[in-house]
Amino acid sequence: MAESISPLLRLPLEIRLMIYEYLLLPSQIPSASHATSVANLLPDFHTYHFDDTNDAIFTLAVRTMDPYAGAQSSRSWKRRSTYHVRTGPFLTTTTPTTYRVLLSPYTAHLRHTVPSLLALNHQIHAEAAKVLYSTYTFSFHTSIEAAVPFFSDLTPIARGSIRQLALTKKGLPYTKEFDRSEWAALCAYLSKNLYLSSLDLSVAAGKPGDHGWDDVTPISKEAFELMQRMRKDWGSTVGGADLLWVEQMFELKGLQKMNIKALVEHCPGAVSETMAFWIAFGKSVEGGFKEWVKSIMIDGAA
Repeated sequence: MAESISPLLRLPLEIRLMIYEYLLLPSQIPSASHATSVANLLPDFHTYHFDDTNDAIFTLAVRTMDPYAGAQSSRSWKRRSTYHVRTGPFLTTTTPTTYRVLLSPYTAHLRHTVPSLLALNHQIHAEAAKVLYSTYTFSFHTSIEAAVPFFSDLTPIARGSIRQLALTKKGLPYTKEFDRSEWAALCAYLSKNLYLSSLDLSVAAGKPGDHGWDDVTPISKEAFELMQRMRKDWGSTVGGADLLWVEQMFELKGLQKMNIKALVEHCPGAVSETMAFWIAFGKSVEGGFKEWVKSIMIDGAA
């Protein structure tokens, strides 16, 4: 007996793609009755710089859940990879948690359409997943540790369809060793498993509260290039600058577009050489730093 064919698959591919886009792309009119998901109400593990909002209609925000939020019994944990985050007053212990995907009023319908559509059969999943995952920007903000588990849980077709990514780097002197390890692991994973075309990078930029950046000399693109050569050739740094995370990011190939912006936050004055560098770095994020990074990651210039 011949296997029955889904009525959807009897339609021409062009028509199926139109149906997928209707079901999976953001709604033109925001939802009023289903705008807020229970998952959106759960607290995040990170609270950093500004409220965790998801305003862009073509963005899906992925965040680490607070491990103490009482959601360990949620059925969603059984379907998602768990990972450990540093907890406790001195960040000396680890606690298991998982991630969640925040839906906006423009994407609230995905809560129902994604599981019902992509689970129909392999062919529909393959076709619809390409529409879904190539359309949206997946934003992790500072939840860097959630990225690899999230990508690993996707099917190869879904994972291979992702093109846009948004990350936030806490590029400050108080970055911990586990932050560096998570960033290094993410960059290594992205370089081997994803084919990104666009990256939105937000970088913490320290700005003193007294006189701001008025008397600060920004770091030029040429100076960043010199610091990179010094680290590679002689193993030395300037002002305690830790730019290894940038070189790890350089492993991402094939980018066609990159947006870099500064997340400005107040910091102490320049009481040390290290802090003086990071204040100058903060002023340079959207200047010399941006020019340097894009010249390597977009233009391909060494």
